[in-house]
Amino acid sequence: MFKKIMPAIIFGMVYAALILLGWGFKDLTGFFSHPARTIMFIVTISVTILTLLFKDKLNVELMKRGEKEDPKEKITGILLPTLISFLIMFIAPYSDGHDFLVMGGGDILRYFGLIIFIAGYIFMVWGPLHLGKQYSLLVTIQEEHELITDGPYKYMRHPRYSGIIFWVFGVALIFLSIPGLILAVLMAILMLVRIPKEEKMLHEEFGEEWEDYCRGVTKKVIPFVY
Repeated sequence: MFKKIMPAIIFGMVYAALILLGWGFKDLTGFFSHPARTIMFIVTISVTILTLLFKDKLNVELMKRGEKEDPKEKITGILLPTLISFLIMFIAPYSDGHDFLVMGGGDILRYFGLIIFIAGYIFMVWGPLHLGKQYSLLVTIQEEHELITDGPYKYMRHPRYSGIIFWVFGVALIFLSIPGLILAVLMAILMLVRIPKEEKMLHEEFGEEWEDYCRGVTKKVIPFVY
């Protein structure tokens, strides 16, 4: 079980290190002088700790390969999103800490960013946990796959993608980083491009059941909006 949660633990530690490295270890007082940055850092660490505390609730098959999957998904679904997430966790704090390509808006944008950052983490965790053994980083159909329509899936069809998009835009806004915002847009494009592929696969697998679900849950990633 511990091996299965190691990626989450490593990601949390790497994210925390990249945040401080990007800002600059010589000015940690400056970093923690703003509540939005402080809370963002604490949330990042806390998610890693919670992963450890609730490891027994995580299904050991979370990362298993599916019966149907596209080999290209490893690039667009894992490698590129991971690279962008690492870059934004370094570049956004660097931008803020070194006053490099910082956008206006001040605390209003920072706190709005914090709100969507936390919301993003919630959906990133809630979606996969609710899927249980059917969760995969790849667009795939698992053995004995069932269509999940409750939990976060009552409000949107792709809560994990929603969480990732909120999360990256939250990071960019917390640090008022224009380069971070550009990376967030790239991440959003990656997630949105995956949706038609995933929905096509689900439609082929579940047919009328999927059509009925889509009629009831019309929004893909943002409740009441899109």
